[in-house]
Amino acid sequence: MMNNNVRYVALTILDDVLTGEAYSNLQLNEAIKNEAVSKKDIGLLTELVYGTIQRKITLEYLIEPFIQTKLKGWMKRLLIMSAYQYVYLDKVPDHAIINEAVNIAKNRGDLHNSKAINAILRSFMAAPLRTFDEIKHDDKRLSVEASVPLWLTKHWITHFGYEKTKEMCLLSLTPPDTTVRVNMTRITVPEAIERLESNGYTVELDKDIERCLHIKGEPIVNDRLFKDGLLSVQDKSSMFVAEIMNVKEGSTVLDACSAPGGKTCHIAEMLNQTGKVDAYDIHPHKIDLIDFNVKKLRLKNVNTDVHDATQPFNQTYDYILVDAPCSGFGVMRRKPEIKYEKTSKDVEALWHLQLEILENASKSLAPGGELFYSTCTIEQMENENVVYSFLKANKDFEFSTFIDPRTNQETKTLQLLPQDYNSDGFFITKVKRKER
Repeated sequence: MMNNNVRYVALTILDDVLTGEAYSNLQLNEAIKNEAVSKKDIGLLTELVYGTIQRKITLEYLIEPFIQTKLKGWMKRLLIMSAYQYVYLDKVPDHAIINEAVNIAKNRGDLHNSKAINAILRSFMAAPLRTFDEIKHDDKRLSVEASVPLWLTKHWITHFGYEKTKEMCLLSLTPPDTTVRVNMTRITVPEAIERLESNGYTVELDKDIERCLHIKGEPIVNDRLFKDGLLSVQDKSSMFVAEIMNVKEGSTVLDACSAPGGKTCHIAEMLNQTGKVDAYDIHPHKIDLIDFNVKKLRLKNVNTDVHDATQPFNQTYDYILVDAPCSGFGVMRRKPEIKYEKTSKDVEALWHLQLEILENASKSLAPGGELFYSTCTIEQMENENVVYSFLKANKDFEFSTFIDPRTNQETKTLQLLPQDYNSDGFFITKVKRKER
């Protein structure tokens, strides 16, 4: 039986994800939940799936010279998963990589398939690794080296310059910091630090955000503090949204596109059980996820419901957050398949939806209220372009400046790049109605 073999399961997940049928994190969670592999193999399964997806373009480049015949899609994915182990994992012997791949090929296909896989891998491992030096153009070399599609590499070089783009692309191959948000309605930050350290975690207090802790140790989702709702997992860049909003206690807040609910709960915690947060999303199953977290955190000031953010909201609010659906390129370290799935056409299509949601939400802003627009991407089309287009069409709105945490200077827009805080890429801006 192969179906509980860790590499067989990894290949099945890669098939689903790289053919655009599924998301890596959901497929991994499902496999772990259904005990598709033994507990001791969960780490290897995660490494194989994320690592192979993360470095797909690089791996294809490395193994390409050894493929002399037309192969089925699953065979190509088996080869790059095997190449990943050979190039990037030290503890797996070469013969084990080949044997496992040959057995999987026999099981998935036939003897002919297994012989082809065997021959390609033996040739690949017998030869010196192909270098990137033979790629003449900087943008193509960076694309292959960092495994970022060429159109995206070129696009970022145009907007950010080569050096910033290179730093960002290479950083996308490394894990971001693990940060947690302390639920200060139920525990103080010093108490949370003390309890985490006593549970074996290394903890560092963030220098910008009081309730943000950087942690190292076992997966925090297994810890009692997480399970009891005393802290939540949230990226530092994402935490900046609610921190910059800085809502006053007793206020009414609309989170127009709230799933999965991290910012909703952060805002509710800052309100300290006062006021009200209306959290809406178009997908019912995502509302269930928000409800679960609200209950776990014991927040009494959140109301959730299914709502299409392009349709009118029925009341006015002191604060509105439009955390718009976006291309998600800022979070590709966590969801590496994003970089292969999205195209420039997707970015253009999203721009129209984002502007429509922003226009609609703005109608529900109370006099003197503040409207925040954010995304987890680094695309100007989805960020600055949306906001400037909104302001051009809505003359009664204007930018409201806020402090850029990197410089302590006032700014109209904030584009955080992954290298700024070893976190996700994020965009935040704030507008308000002009005084009459």
